[in-house]
Parts: sequence; C-alpha cells; structure tokens
Amino acid sequence: MTASLEKTARRRDTSRTPAFFYPSAREGMRDLLVNSAAALERGVLLPGFIGWSAIEGSGVFDPVREAEVQYGFYGLNPDLSADLDEVEAQLKSGGYGVLVIIHYYGRSEPRLQELRRMADEHDVILVEDLAHGFFTSQSESSAGRFGDVLLFSLHKQFPLAEGGMALYRNAGLIEKQVGTRPDLAVEVLSYDWREIANARRRNFSVLTSHLLELPECGNEFTLLWPELSEGDVPQTLPIWVHGEIRDSIYRRMNAEGFGMVSLYHTLIQELGGAFPRLEKLSRHIINFPVHQDVVTNEIPSLVDSFRASLHQMTEKQIGDS
Repeated sequence: MTASLEKTARRRDTSRTPAFFYPSAREGMRDLLVNSAAALERGVLLPGFIGWSAIEGSGVFDPVREAEVQYGFYGLNPDLSADLDEVEAQLKSGGYGVLVIIHYYGRSEPRLQELRRMADEHDVILVEDLAHGFFTSQSESSAGRFGDVLLFSLHKQFPLAEGGMALYRNAGLIEKQVGTRPDLAVEVLSYDWREIANARRRNFSVLTSHLLELPECGNEFTLLWPELSEGDVPQTLPIWVHGEIRDSIYRRMNAEGFGMVSLYHTLIQELGGAFPRLEKLSRHIINFPVHQDVVTNEIPSLVDSFRASLHQMTEKQIGDS
C-alpha cells in the first residue's frame, strides 16, 4: 500500500474563507450585492433597526440603495434578536435572495442556527453583519459560524482610521469581487485579539456592576443586556434612558470628556415607521464605551458623570414641563 500523506498542508481549499479588505464594510457589502444574482434578481431582507447619521449615512443600507436592489424589513424582539415568525413570513414570499442578520453592539444573534435553516430552506444567502462583532466572531460564540458572508467594520474595533472586511465562508459566491485595501490585513494581524476581547469583556462587567448598584437603575434607566453571554465581546454597553433626555445626557457627558455614543439614534427613513417599538428604542438608547483603551479605575468617574447628568437633565425636564 502506497501512502499519499504530505509532510505539510498543501490543499488551498481546506478550511479556506477568502477575505477581501476595503476602506469600509459598506464597500464590501456593495461588492457582494452587485456581483450576486440572488440579490439583484430577488432583493435583500434586512432587520427593522438600521441607523443613519448625517456624517456616516447608513453603513448597511446605503449599499443596498446604491446597488438598486429591492429590499424589505423584518421585525425584532425587545432584546434586538430576530423575530423568527416575521423572517419566515417574509422569506416565504419568495421575494428575497439575501437575508441580513445584525449582531447589535457585539452581542451574538441567539437564533442563528434557526435562521440558517430558514436561509437554506428558501435558498437565500445569509449575511452576518458583524460591524460591531469582530472579536465576538473570534470567540466561542456562534456569531460568524453560520453566515455565507461575514461583514466587519475594522475601524470600529481597532484603532484604525478606516477599514472593512468581507469574509466568504461560501467561496462559491465569489464572482468579480475585488478588495481594495489588502494592506489592512497587516494592521489587523498586528494586535492581540484575545487580550482586546478580555479587556472589553472586563470593562463591560465592571461597568455593569456599577450601573446596577445605582438606585436609579430600573427607574430612570434600564440596561439592555444586564449580562454578557459567554463568547460575546461587546462593542459598547447600551442602556435605555427613560424620559426624553438621552441627547442632553450625551452632550453633557461628552463635554466633560467621557466618550459616550448614541448608535442608531436615527433610523433610516425607508423604514417609514413600520416598527414603532424600535423607533422608540432609537430615541432612548445611549452607549457607554468599554473598548480596550478604557482603564477600569476610570469607570467610577464615568458612572458619576452619568448619574449627575441623569439628575440634572431629569430636573430640567420636570422644570420645563
């Protein structure tokens, strides 16, 4: 018997997931759509919580508009997970060739396996938007395990001025796609991913414990996710601010030097008010930084600033009413 076992790996297709780098993730999304017959002929189905800003536009929706493909939206549950009944109903129409799942704020979509089953059943491409979830996809989480294509916003996870990546778990979808920033691979590989993930998880945990101790918790604000699931690496820590004071808190805290963000503060107009609960969430959500540059001994000051802002803006709102 003659063996043919090589000394080293030779087959280039074994466990290969081709990666394309771009200045932004939206360019990767556009490259996919314009080269996908499924998208061009049948359209794209997206979640009903998609943000827009005057500076950045909409990262996931702008490419859909620019590619001039048909689109539709499905609803989400209160925890921003996909409403499976709505997804199923939309896919049954046969009007979509691409299904987009967003891992909001780095939290993995908990129903990915079922969504994968639906995608297979209705012959659609499953795209995982991991703009906030690069490190989550590199952990033991299910994120990044079921999509045909994974999209990443590298500059939202690493200290880069720009950067996006499209990873093809289904290489059969590659037609004429061309990456324009291959040099970014060197930048991404120059960081310790595990150390960054641990820092983000640690900061989330410490910050959460401080916020839960505040007497205002549950009355004047609510944590969207009080606990971090195993394997999830947060992009930020989102909370729901009660009352119409989110923007005032954002401005005051940033003026004090605390880098708060307000992601999805305005939803794209194409949603047309179809999801009022998600529209309401967009007006109340604010995000605390938990990135790898945050030092844990700075967190108490961050929380103190938030509490003072919360009191000041609540009193002002009462005085103005």
